[in-house]
Amino acid sequence: PWVEAEFNWYVRNGDYMARVFGRAQRYMHHIANEVEARGLPMEFALLPVVESAFNPFAYSRSHASGLWQFIPSTGRLFGLPQDYWADQRRDVLESTRAALEYLTYLYDKHGDWFLAVASYNYGGGN
Repeated sequence: PWVEAEFNWYVRNGDYMARVFGRAQRYMHHIANEVEARGLPMEFALLPVVESAFNPFAYSRSHASGLWQFIPSTGRLFGLPQDYWADQRRDVLESTRAALEYLTYLYDKHGDWFLAVASYNYGGGN
Protein backbone atom coordinates (compact mmCIF):
# COMPACT_ATOMS: atom_id res chain seq x y z
CA PRO A 1 0.00 0.00 0.00
CA TRP A 2 2.82 2.47 0.77
CA VAL A 3 4.49 1.91 -2.59
CA GLU A 4 1.17 2.22 -4.37
CA ALA A 5 0.42 5.47 -2.55
CA GLU A 6 3.80 6.91 -3.60
CA PHE A 7 3.28 5.74 -7.17
CA ASN A 8 -0.14 7.38 -7.26
CA TRP A 9 1.33 10.64 -5.95
CA TYR A 10 3.75 10.74 -8.90
CA VAL A 11 0.89 9.96 -11.32
CA ARG A 12 -1.13 12.86 -9.90
CA ASN A 13 1.88 15.21 -9.88
CA GLY A 14 3.50 14.49 -13.23
CA ASP A 15 5.06 17.93 -13.51
CA TYR A 16 7.07 17.40 -10.31
CA MET A 17 9.81 15.30 -11.91
CA ALA A 18 10.09 17.76 -14.79
CA ARG A 19 10.81 20.52 -12.25
CA VAL A 20 13.28 18.34 -10.33
CA PHE A 21 15.24 17.41 -13.45
CA GLY A 22 15.08 20.99 -14.65
CA ARG A 23 16.97 21.93 -11.46
CA ALA A 24 19.24 18.89 -11.88
CA GLN A 25 20.53 20.09 -15.26
CA ARG A 26 22.66 22.69 -13.49
CA TYR A 27 24.44 20.10 -11.30
CA MET A 28 24.17 16.68 -12.94
CA HIS A 29 27.26 16.91 -15.14
CA HIS A 30 29.55 17.66 -12.19
CA ILE A 31 27.95 15.05 -9.94
CA ALA A 32 28.05 12.32 -12.60
CA ASN A 33 31.71 13.10 -13.34
CA GLU A 34 32.59 12.86 -9.64
CA VAL A 35 30.70 9.58 -9.22
CA GLU A 36 32.42 8.12 -12.28
CA ALA A 37 35.88 9.35 -11.24
CA ARG A 38 35.50 7.56 -7.90
CA GLY A 39 34.21 4.35 -9.48
CA LEU A 40 30.97 4.49 -7.51
CA PRO A 41 27.58 3.23 -8.71
CA MET A 42 26.25 5.79 -11.19
CA GLU A 43 22.83 5.67 -9.53
CA PHE A 44 24.37 7.82 -6.77
CA ALA A 45 24.17 10.78 -9.14
CA LEU A 46 20.39 10.58 -8.71
CA LEU A 47 20.41 10.48 -4.91
CA PRO A 48 19.71 14.24 -4.67
CA VAL A 49 16.32 13.56 -6.31
CA VAL A 50 15.28 11.79 -3.12
CA GLU A 51 17.27 13.91 -0.68
CA SER A 52 16.47 17.44 -1.84
CA ALA A 53 14.77 17.36 -5.27
CA PHE A 54 18.05 18.96 -6.47
CA ASN A 55 17.43 22.08 -4.41
CA PRO A 56 20.74 23.24 -2.88
CA PHE A 57 18.80 25.35 -0.35
CA ALA A 58 16.56 22.50 0.82
CA TYR A 59 16.24 22.34 4.60
CA SER A 60 14.57 19.59 6.62
CA ARG A 61 12.93 19.58 10.03
CA SER A 62 15.94 17.57 11.28
CA HIS A 63 18.15 20.52 10.20
CA ALA A 64 19.59 18.68 7.19
CA SER A 65 20.57 21.06 4.43
CA GLY A 66 21.69 21.18 0.81
CA LEU A 67 21.47 18.90 -2.21
CA TRP A 68 22.74 15.95 -0.20
CA GLN A 69 20.84 16.77 3.03
CA PHE A 70 23.68 16.68 5.53
CA ILE A 71 22.75 17.16 9.18
CA PRO A 72 25.09 19.63 10.90
CA SER A 73 27.25 17.08 12.75
CA THR A 74 27.78 14.82 9.72
CA GLY A 75 28.50 17.84 7.58
CA ARG A 76 31.24 18.99 9.94
CA LEU A 77 32.61 15.43 10.17
CA PHE A 78 33.05 15.42 6.38
CA GLY A 79 34.56 18.88 6.08
CA LEU A 80 31.48 21.07 5.61
CA PRO A 81 31.70 23.87 8.17
CA GLN A 82 28.65 25.94 9.03
CA ASP A 83 28.51 29.29 10.76
CA TYR A 84 26.49 32.48 10.69
CA TRP A 85 28.04 33.61 7.39
CA ALA A 86 28.23 30.40 5.35
CA ASP A 87 26.98 26.84 5.25
CA GLN A 88 29.14 24.54 3.16
CA ARG A 89 26.37 21.93 3.11
CA ARG A 90 24.75 24.16 0.48
CA ASP A 91 27.90 24.35 -1.65
CA VAL A 92 27.26 21.93 -4.51
CA LEU A 93 30.93 21.13 -5.20
CA GLU A 94 31.95 20.64 -1.58
CA SER A 95 28.81 18.80 -0.52
CA THR A 96 29.11 16.45 -3.50
CA ARG A 97 32.69 15.63 -2.47
CA ALA A 98 31.56 15.07 1.11
CA ALA A 99 28.53 12.96 0.15
CA LEU A 100 30.59 10.64 -2.03
CA GLU A 101 33.24 10.33 0.69
CA TYR A 102 30.49 9.56 3.20
CA LEU A 103 28.91 6.93 0.95
CA THR A 104 32.32 5.32 0.42
CA TYR A 105 32.92 5.34 4.19
CA LEU A 106 29.54 3.66 4.75
CA TYR A 107 30.28 1.05 2.10
CA ASP A 108 33.61 0.27 3.75
CA LYS A 109 31.82 -0.01 7.09
CA HIS A 110 28.91 -2.20 5.92
CA GLY A 111 30.38 -3.96 2.87
CA ASP A 112 27.24 -3.44 0.81
CA TRP A 113 26.05 -0.51 -1.32
CA PHE A 114 22.39 -1.03 -0.41
CA LEU A 115 23.24 -0.84 3.29
CA ALA A 116 25.45 2.17 2.64
CA VAL A 117 22.59 4.05 0.97
CA ALA A 118 20.13 3.01 3.67
CA SER A 119 22.59 4.13 6.35
CA TYR A 120 23.18 7.43 4.51
CA ASN A 121 19.47 8.12 4.62
CA TYR A 122 18.73 6.81 8.11
CA GLY A 123 21.97 7.72 9.87
CA GLY A 124 25.50 6.40 9.75
CA GLY A 125 25.20 4.58 13.08
CA ASN A 126 22.02 2.73 12.11
